[in-house]
Amino acid sequence: MLMNTQEDLNMRDLSKILKIRSPIFLLIIGSIFFALALEPFGSASAGFFCIICLIYFTKHLTTIKSWKLAFSGTLLFSFCVTSTSFYWIWNAIRNITEQGMVISFLLFIFYASLSFYKIGFVFYGSVLIAKYKSVKESYFILLVIPSLFLLSDWLCPMVFPVKWGDLFRNQIFWRQSARFGCEVLGFLSVLCAGLVYLLIPLRKNGIKNYLKFLWPIFAILSMNILLLAENIPYHHVLHLALLQNNTKYAKREVLEDQKLMTETIQSVYDLGIEAIQTSRVPLDLLILPESAIPFLGTLASNNPKSTYSKSFVDITQNLVQLGNMPVAFNELVFDGGSRNSFTLIQPISLRSERKYKHHLLPFGEYLPGEKYIPIIRKLFPESSNHIPGEKTEAHRFRTQADLFVSFTPFICYEILYPEWIRELVIHSPSEFMINLTNDSWFESRTEAEQHAGAGRLRSIEMGRPLVRVALTGLTIAYDPWGREMMEEVPIDTKSISYLDLPTVSKTATTPYLLWGPYPWRLLAILLLIVVILQSPKTKNSSF
Repeated sequence: MLMNTQEDLNMRDLSKILKIRSPIFLLIIGSIFFALALEPFGSASAGFFCIICLIYFTKHLTTIKSWKLAFSGTLLFSFCVTSTSFYWIWNAIRNITEQGMVISFLLFIFYASLSFYKIGFVFYGSVLIAKYKSVKESYFILLVIPSLFLLSDWLCPMVFPVKWGDLFRNQIFWRQSARFGCEVLGFLSVLCAGLVYLLIPLRKNGIKNYLKFLWPIFAILSMNILLLAENIPYHHVLHLALLQNNTKYAKREVLEDQKLMTETIQSVYDLGIEAIQTSRVPLDLLILPESAIPFLGTLASNNPKSTYSKSFVDITQNLVQLGNMPVAFNELVFDGGSRNSFTLIQPISLRSERKYKHHLLPFGEYLPGEKYIPIIRKLFPESSNHIPGEKTEAHRFRTQADLFVSFTPFICYEILYPEWIRELVIHSPSEFMINLTNDSWFESRTEAEQHAGAGRLRSIEMGRPLVRVALTGLTIAYDPWGREMMEEVPIDTKSISYLDLPTVSKTATTPYLLWGPYPWRLLAILLLIVVILQSPKTKNSSF
């Protein structure tokens, strides 16, 4: 009994960090570190400092057990994170709504205050546990808080999904934990930040006390280095051409501007011809970005809402015939409704194979609640009304070396959903992945870099190269360890990029592909249950 009491005293002593008069200001500081952790800065150290600030504030909450402070802290951190890291959403709101400055500003304030509400899951969960259970400091910091962070990734859907692991995706050694999933990368990072938090006030009792906090961090880093050194055998090398035609985002009135549409179609065609003619070797695949030719499609339909364009059909088929290779592109087709399609045209047969986008962008591609609140359409006149697609097979094509290869296609926003991409790869195994995107609506290099950064983690999770082809930039490719395979193409430039892409075997797998996020979510729940059950009740508790 005496030893246990002494241990508790020691742990309380260890977690006495310099007192801060107004801990809520740590949320503002933490949000700045949050921004520095993401692109364009990409500092993983800033990510750890952000988590340490949040741990300190959470510990303060568990001391005073204030629901009110948890609520205000959630709103403040959400607003600060959105304003510093995702300020580009302002441009999207303004461009999609076509409203004036006042309405757009009010919508942004509302969105910013609620968009990162997932931190509230950590705050409220910590207060709830501390209110009824007397949990040891070390257990709270090293077991409870990391588990709540992981569960918040799972249970708190967002308009633009961001996981805690995203704060650490730019450190080549640390990000390899994403081989188990982005949620695991977040969990291990919060755990290590907790160890650092406990280490900060340690000033006595020799180096052995430091080692017991440092060895788990060293073990995790060593595991990541081993994952980085893993040998993933390459299968085939493909020769790809990636077009970035740098067309400004288009509003619906361009459909009535025949001159502009003709110039856009001709520009894409000319760029495709140039890519074929200037390639040093015959191309295996030519890839156009999302919305290279906006609002048009190649699927014939008698419906009055049909998007069919004979000119679009002609240029894509001519490019296929000229290069004797398949062409991958994005189009808007009418097939039982408006659909955003990833289309592949095969050579010789000129057969079109389409995969429809499943995860649609709220307010951009559909309006949530429009059926019940029709007036919302007046606020978002540029919003489309697309129908989501279902899970389908990977695209497959024949290379110039007469080999068949396959890739998993997804469009723009879908890159933010690792579980969906995992479903696609498991359902129909592939050798690489392609993401077509159009970020021009956001008018921000920061947004383009953050969007591309999400793809870095998807390549690690799936153990497959990822090729991202963007309308206005950033066009880039990542290998299975999240390393750049080509020099990034700057935004707002028209360009042709050639990529010699080593693919992996369709049988290649990762822990995330094998098990998904489910074992780690179950582990987080079990850790919380164990901590709660082994902790005594607080005084005056009816729990």
